[in-house]
Amino acid sequence: MVGKPGPGVAITLVPDTQRVVGEERQRFEALYRAHAPAVLAYARRRAEPAAADDVVADVFLAAWRRLDELPPEPRLWLLGAARKVLANQRRSQSRRDALRDRLVHQRGPSVAAPADAPAVDGAVLEGLAALSERDREALLLVAWDGLSPAQAAEVVGVRTASFTMRLSRARKRLAAQLEAQDEANGPAALPSRPTSVEVSDG
Repeated sequence: MVGKPGPGVAITLVPDTQRVVGEERQRFEALYRAHAPAVLAYARRRAEPAAADDVVADVFLAAWRRLDELPPEPRLWLLGAARKVLANQRRSQSRRDALRDRLVHQRGPSVAAPADAPAVDGAVLEGLAALSERDREALLLVAWDGLSPAQAAEVVGVRTASFTMRLSRARKRLAAQLEAQDEANGPAALPSRPTSVEVSDG
């Protein structure tokens, strides 16, 4: 039996910090390898390439700091973090006089189809650009990011029923935009629309 140490004897418990840090680093590197491409693709669909790279850096910095708090399936958490970073970027940019001046003369937000998305004609992109950011986000999360309504709702931070209703309304508004474009173009309007933006509510 080992007795208690006598007075004046200090016991210092020194954890194997090098081993712990090494394990955390391996977990983080695995997380990055598995999910960085999806986060980058999400950001590039909504920002310039340089800004998208910054989004990825900020998201994974937050992930490193909260590594032990991440859910077992962290993809939606990471996309939600990317959404917040993009929102912060937009707020910061909106304070700049140069950007405000440019937006005054800008016809509307540009929407570029990602490289891995199905072919989308220019009329559809124009229709998306004419929608509000809220409607456009609902459509793109499902159509281009491949999320289910329930997953997209988690990214946005709303209930599934609320997102499903938002998605349904966005689809109707996009259809109205496309119909208006077809009427304006007359009989020579562009033919069939791609199914990539005709997402289901289920």
